[in-house]
Amino acid sequence: MKKDKDWLILNAVIAYIHHYPNNQFTQQYKDLKDELINPPTVRKRGRKAKRQRKEETASPETNKEAVETTQT
Repeated sequence: MKKDKDWLILNAVIAYIHHYPNNQFTQQYKDLKDELINPPTVRKRGRKAKRQRKEETASPETNKEAVETTQT
């Protein structure tokens, strides 16, 4: 596990639970620990949006080259 900000917060929460098992906030810290270990997943919505193309995407120069290569 990478030792970044989230790791430090998780470590502090676990230390709090260990040292203060009978405190009034212990249950909230346990819930926070579970949330830090297993973050909630965000559901993706449907399919990706695709833009409608009204014109040719290639420049006119490349179109001419493509026509010349197909005719010969």
